[in-house]
Amino acid sequence: MPRTSKSLRTQASAGSRAAPVAVGLSREVIVEAALAEIDGKGLAAFSLRGLARSLGVNASVVVWHVGNRDAVVAEVLRLVLQDTLPPRLPGQPWQAWLRSLFMRFRAAIQRHPNTAPLIGADTVSNLRPDFALVEAILSVLAEAGVPEDRLCSTYNAVQAALVGFVTQELAHMPTEDLQSWQAGIQANLEDVDAERYPHLVRLLPSLTNRAFILRWQNGAVVPMDSSFEIFVNHVIAGLEASLPKPAQP
Repeated sequence: MPRTSKSLRTQASAGSRAAPVAVGLSREVIVEAALAEIDGKGLAAFSLRGLARSLGVNASVVVWHVGNRDAVVAEVLRLVLQDTLPPRLPGQPWQAWLRSLFMRFRAAIQRHPNTAPLIGADTVSNLRPDFALVEAILSVLAEAGVPEDRLCSTYNAVQAALVGFVTQELAHMPTEDLQSWQAGIQANLEDVDAERYPHLVRLLPSLTNRAFILRWQNGAVVPMDSSFEIFVNHVIAGLEASLPKPAQP
């Protein structure tokens, strides 16, 4: 993990507060260190003080370079998602581009699963919106034939689909007494009443630890690849079905 000298240089100008500057420290180094902290400890445990301690500086130095915790977290998500936008290949159907976007987006979060809450439940990421991603989605939807007055609503539907599955697949795991929590879920599944829930019991061997709300490990350990493929297929098919029908000759 990046570390800097604990000695700080202070540069003061007349009439302004001195800027705390750590030798060798930069905005990029801080954000990379923050991502490493979140990868290692989880989002809930992440703090500016802890980040500053790992860098060997005072928290005010982090604030000066990047901003408060929300600003740092927004920069972390920007770093995680920086390569998710697929190139648009000549002659590529809009469906293929959209599918590629879903796959790349999920792969980026899978590499840093502890950031999953940031893409759905935490709006602090809006501090650094990815305008290129918004523009690309709007452009593809317009090309697909989505009417102008439905572009915003359709964009929202795509964005919700983009983050929704991944957020749930990589949902936060308990940090206290994990083994007891996992054992409790498994015990509950073993006691399901077959008379009341016949379909559930019949399908339980294929659902156990592989279906939402019937699992004790998240997608970082047990990826839901086939489910994600079906999900993306349905999203694209739904968009196709919602497009205005061509006028009949």
